[in-house]
Formats: sequence, C-alpha cells, structure tokens
Amino acid sequence: MVQKESSNSGDESSVSVVPENPAKGIPFGKYRLVGWGIDTTGRRLIDEIIQIAAYTPDSKFSQYIMPFGDLNPIYSRRHGIRVVNTIRYRRLRDTNTQEFVKTKSEISALQDFLQWLEAAKGDDVDGIILIYYELRKASPGMLLESLRRYSLIERFSKVVKGFANGYNIAQAKCANTTKSFNLHVMSKILLNRGAEHFNSAVDRARASFDIAAHLAQGERLELEGESSSKDCTGRESHLMDVVCPYVNPIDAEEEEIAVFKVLLERQNTFRPVFGALLRASRSERQHATYLRRLLAENNINYDKLKIAYESGAKTGLEKVIKGEVANAKDKDLEELLEILDCFFDPDKTAIQPKPKPSPQRFAYRRRTKFNRNKNSTSENKNSNNKNDNPTVTSENTSLGSESGQDVKKEVIDPKEEKTVAAQ
Repeated sequence: MVQKESSNSGDESSVSVVPENPAKGIPFGKYRLVGWGIDTTGRRLIDEIIQIAAYTPDSKFSQYIMPFGDLNPIYSRRHGIRVVNTIRYRRLRDTNTQEFVKTKSEISALQDFLQWLEAAKGDDVDGIILIYYELRKASPGMLLESLRRYSLIERFSKVVKGFANGYNIAQAKCANTTKSFNLHVMSKILLNRGAEHFNSAVDRARASFDIAAHLAQGERLELEGESSSKDCTGRESHLMDVVCPYVNPIDAEEEEIAVFKVLLERQNTFRPVFGALLRASRSERQHATYLRRLLAENNINYDKLKIAYESGAKTGLEKVIKGEVANAKDKDLEELLEILDCFFDPDKTAIQPKPKPSPQRFAYRRRTKFNRNKNSTSENKNSNNKNDNPTVTSENTSLGSESGQDVKKEVIDPKEEKTVAAQ
C-alpha cells in the first residue's frame, strides 16, 4: 500500500523531493525539446503519478494513471481530480466537469509515454530534452523512481538526454526585467496568457515549451517577428544553445537521488527525538523537519549524538552541534541543543508540542460571537422600528390623547348631562 502524505509520516520533506543542485549541462548537439509535466499525489519519492503530459507543436501526449492510494485533499483540489471508491471499482473524476477520466495502470502509461517519446525523437536528432517548470525540483526524481520500479530506466535513457527546468532559464534571462519568475507571471509577460490556471500537467507542459521557445527567440540577433517564435518545432539550433547549459543529464539526476536517499536514512534516525513535534501543527512540523534536516545534511546521525552525550553530557552535544553544523543560525543551534539535551537527559522532560485548543473553546467562541451578533441585530431592528416615522407617531399620540379626554368627559360625567337635559 502506498503511504499517504500525512503529518506523522514525516520520512521525507514535503517541500522538495531532491535538493536543488546546479545543472551540469550537456554538450551542444542535435536534440529536440519536449514540454513535459506530471500531476502527483504528493512531492515525495514514494508518492504516485496520476497524470503524465508532454507537448510538441506537432504532437501531444496525456494519460491519467489510477493510483493505489487516495489523493491528498490539497493535491486533489490543486489538480481538480478525486478518486471515487465504490464496491466494484475505483475511478478518477474531474471535479470541474464531474466526468470520469480514462485511466491506465502505471506500467501501461509509462510504456505508452516511452513509445510516444521514441516517435517524437525520430531519426534526425540525437535525443530528447524534457523541459518542465518548477520552483522546487520534484518531477524528475519521481519519474525516474517510477521507471526504476518497472526496469524502464535503460530504455528511457536511450531516448532522453536529460531534464531542463524552465524556471532556472527564466530566472537567468529575465533577472533584469522582473522579480517573480513563477509560471503565471512568465506566461502573462512573455506569452500574454493571463487567464490560465496551470492546474493540469497538459497546460504546464505546453507553457514550459512556449516560454523556452520565446526566450530562445529573444536571444537571436536577427528577429523575424512574433510569428517566428510560434513556428518553433523544438529542433532549432538557437533553442538548443539556450537550453543545453541548463540540462541535467539522466546519470546526474540518479546520483542526486542516491545521495538524497542516504540523507533520508540519516534523517530518519532522529524519529525518536522529533516524533512528537512531527505530529504537531503544521508550523511546528515544518520547523522540526528543518532542524532535523540540518543535522542530516552535516553528516550527523542519532548514534553520533548519543555517543557524544554519554561521553560529555550537554557539553558533548554542544561540541558536536556548534562545531559541525555550520549552516545554521545561533537561535536554531540553541533550540537543537535544548531539544537533544531534554531528550537524552532522563531527569528532564522531552520537549512536547504546544497544546492544541480544545474544541469546546472554539464552540464557546462561536456561541459567544453568535449571541453578540444576534443581540446587535435585534437592537438595530428595534432602533429602526422606533425611528421609522417619528412625526406620524407624535401626531397619533396627541390626537389619541385629545379624543380620549373628550370621550372621558361624555361617559364619566353623567351629572352634567342630567343638568343640561333639565335646562
């Protein structure tokens, strides 16, 4: 069963799958650029791909994959897809159109994707460059892990030369003109597309290709107008001159994944220390993940800290943390030292997360707020009723009093009436 992304799974950071390293680049040659994107159930190596999309001006590919686990609500809203579970079947439904989408198994979708890439490559180019657009790199590692599960890495490497992140290209080429380089901003500025949401991998794949083609066209000395960038096929030499320095080869991506897995194993050794904090609120969970990763990135594991405490107590911990963790602030180092000292010292209580507010407290707040609003509404209504027509009310009151006096005289003074009749 595939592990879901939850607060207590904490084995891998949900922010980025593989640490972002500078692309190594590839030699200039005859390649073809293909826009590419995936939708996933999360951003960890153990998460699943639910859609693969690729784009060239003359061909497109899109295929949904039926995941084994349910989608995280965050990614379900982001991609507009949800899993429908019934007694007999599981299906994917588009939440925007409320229609079911056609899905395949992961291995079938990957084989179809490889077949499409082989056809798109043809015989006139040396390989394909897959360009995607992400602020934090996650897609290449997830695709390679999926291919590795079915022994398709070798076939994939014969067709694809590497991955290029369009975000890095846009950041390098547009650094003097804008401060934000996300896909929405670049699409609006460069392509004049302001209404797209890019929730689907199909839209991101197309935008990634078009942005790279537009930036490459801007690098040419002799521009032929806007129509020339629209006629780009992905094989142009000026496009390869721009993209090749930002391509990370397949073997470099695999090396990064291998290093990252070692980092995860070292990071997971601190689960006894940060276990309670990783099940706390989101802010505390993110901060605990950051502290745990600081130790793992500096080649510090649980056993090393345990030996340091047994040999020198808190002084031994301080020597390791402040001597070997060089990329951290003093405040983070002090917090790490306190957490570890409270954990290893049997006379101290381990640091626990902040208590969450009880549901009764929220219910009391809602009830108090409702009563306050209700009272203010009733007071406003009463004031409005009193001030609806003050002139008419005063007149009615005066007339009513005068008529009341007349009637009282006629009814209550019978002696006067008899005297008048006798006269």
